[in-house]
Amino acid sequence: MSLVRVRVYIHRECRSSVGFLSVMKISLVRLPKDGLKFDHRYADGELDLTGRDFEIATPVTISGRLDRTGVEVRMRCSLQTALHCPCDRCLRDIVLPVDLPLDLIYLPVGLDNQRSGEIELNGRDLDSSVYENEEIDLDAMVIEQLELSIPLRLVCREDCRGLCPQCGIDLNAEECNCEAPIDPRWEILRSSGAEPEKT
Repeated sequence: MSLVRVRVYIHRECRSSVGFLSVMKISLVRLPKDGLKFDHRYADGELDLTGRDFEIATPVTISGRLDRTGVEVRMRCSLQTALHCPCDRCLRDIVLPVDLPLDLIYLPVGLDNQRSGEIELNGRDLDSSVYENEEIDLDAMVIEQLELSIPLRLVCREDCRGLCPQCGIDLNAEECNCEAPIDPRWEILRSSGAEPEKT
């Protein structure tokens, strides 16, 4: 399929009259029976990361294909970039490479509401999403996957000492003269002049 034809299905739609906010959409209307191959390289600032805890270090690229069976749409693609993320302990910048192979199932909004009762989530449920108005929001998917790619515990190095909880100095770079906070359970002993027993 030629690039010209692909552009019929992938377009950027303005969310406001001034055009500052927009979203990349993939149209499912008249999707070819043999599927649709696509690729996109995001320009600087094209993804709206307002309120996110990471920034883009290298351009985000995504490529893959869409296949549709009835109302179900399958997206198989790869997502590559690198992210600027803060260390959980000292807040230093970490450049995190991202190279994700994705296999996602999209269903129309409301279809899952037809299922009743408690349903145990399986692997497929965790890799599924929804679409509406016969369009897939590509930006939302990319941002969600980038957020999921960041480990729950991210440190610049395993022995990172973090920040002093009192003065905020980076203990990896220099020492401070702050005294360790006293356990409030020993405060009564200290006020009476007694010292807590060493264990």
